[in-house]
Amino acid sequence: MKLYDIHFVGLKAGEHVFNYEIGDAFFKIIEESPLQKGNCDVKLIFEKEATHFVLSFNIEGNVDVECDRCTADIKYPVYNNFKLYIKFDDQRNTGTSEDDDEIIYIPRSDSTINVAQFIYEYICLSIPMVRNCDFLEEQYKNCNQEILKKLNQASESETTDARWEKLKNIKLK
Repeated sequence: MKLYDIHFVGLKAGEHVFNYEIGDAFFKIIEESPLQKGNCDVKLIFEKEATHFVLSFNIEGNVDVECDRCTADIKYPVYNNFKLYIKFDDQRNTGTSEDDDEIIYIPRSDSTINVAQFIYEYICLSIPMVRNCDFLEEQYKNCNQEILKKLNQASESETTDARWEKLKNIKLK
């Protein structure tokens, strides 16, 4: 994880660019991660100001996820941009602000910040809650046709309970 440490004390004011190649090894480091495979390029623009830092994350790549419908393994494309503000404040509890998820407070005594957890969380936020092959471009589609056929057969063969049919005929006056 030291690869993702940024030693900001020695940096001059202004923009600094850090590039990270995120691969399978990165996801295995994160404990209990639902993501195990993927390839993402992360460009981090670290803007150092006198009283705070602005971190701009640009994420592009893909991660391996399971289709929610057919259970096929698919390479889901991820691309997104995130901004994070880091401010110095010895009085507040360190960590995320309760008012704003985009602001992190650190004590003035800190000299480095590790961005690995932020990268991981931003990759996860780039994946939609519902993941299925229908939303993918043709090159990424990998539907398991056998499972889809069984799902269609099961939905067609479902019979409705006769009691429900009788209830449909009751009309409120």
